[in-house]
Amino acid sequence: MSLNHTFAVLLLFLSSLSVVYAGGEPVHEDLALLETLSDNLIQLGKQGDSEGFVRLADMALKFAAENRNNSIILPRASAKFRAAKSAVKAGKFTEGIEAVEQAQIILMKKKVLRWDGGS
Repeated sequence: MSLNHTFAVLLLFLSSLSVVYAGGEPVHEDLALLETLSDNLIQLGKQGDSEGFVRLADMALKFAAENRNNSIILPRASAKFRAAKSAVKAGKFTEGIEAVEQAQIILMKKKVLRWDGGS
């Protein structure tokens, strides 16, 4: 009987270790689509294509809006994409390119979040 109790305690202990380990894993964001869009935005800005720039900026803003609640980075990056879009609409391509480059810097500085699994 005591062997069964010892085995049960050991089994519960090992299973609780796996739950604690899973709760402490880092949360990684996949922002590859936004990185690709920002590269394309810079190319379009250098070419002077305002229509294509605005279209791609709208796509980047839509992606950021859809995933806004799941990220710390996306609200800051979407503000830069919004500034770039309005600058290009006003015909200021250099300011638009600079805003997209600032958004790229924000996207590169990904923070790994730790979830502690509770309060």
